[in-house]
Amino acid sequence: MTVESLSVIDRRPASEYTDGGAHARSLAVLIVDDHEVVRIGLRGLIMAEADMTVCGEASTIAEARAAIERLNPDVVLLDLTLGEESGFSLLRSLEKDRKWPPILVLSMFDESLYSDDALSLGASGYMMKDAPPEELARAIRAVAAGGVYLSERLSQRVVRRIVNAGEQATTIHAMLTAREQEVLELLGMALSTREIAARMGTAVKTVDSHKRNLCEKLGLDSAAALLRYAVVNARPPGSTP
Repeated sequence: MTVESLSVIDRRPASEYTDGGAHARSLAVLIVDDHEVVRIGLRGLIMAEADMTVCGEASTIAEARAAIERLNPDVVLLDLTLGEESGFSLLRSLEKDRKWPPILVLSMFDESLYSDDALSLGASGYMMKDAPPEELARAIRAVAAGGVYLSERLSQRVVRRIVNAGEQATTIHAMLTAREQEVLELLGMALSTREIAARMGTAVKTVDSHKRNLCEKLGLDSAAALLRYAVVNARPPGSTP
């Protein structure tokens, strides 16, 4: 099936939307799915919403890329299975140095299997095809407004993972020496090695040694990885756990 433009869409930013009403303009949604019957069903659900329209459809990755370039949709609704192709291939192929429309994955596969991979590749949300129709509309509005959409079950799983990661980090930090913890905290403040050495009253080589020990204990493979870890996980000096 070739890409088909279904309507002419006003291209103001998605932030100008409301949740419907006389002053809302239509959210332009591109449907990417290799099954025509699914596209027909999704088209009907989307067009039934006062603030949404379907601007085009695609069944392959090539068609999807062409449609994104030509139609400039506000949201891309993407299936992960496109015949012999994978929606993951589309996510991987999108250049990271340019702005793409938010992509909402709509899949038959359980979110526990593929949601992490989809989100890590840049998808703005993940939901299953057996979700209620009203949830689809909420998800489209959420990602169009710049948010990330997760089901309640997936949201709870993400929260648990963050809590567990925090507990694990606390355990690991307990194994660090006082000087290593101080270096980590000062790295978290974005100080350079020379600035840390001056703050601690020690030599630059000593700080470098602490940084090597931190990488080994934390399982990190580079100074850049250590800096990212410190910014996310380290507490400012003098703060309480």
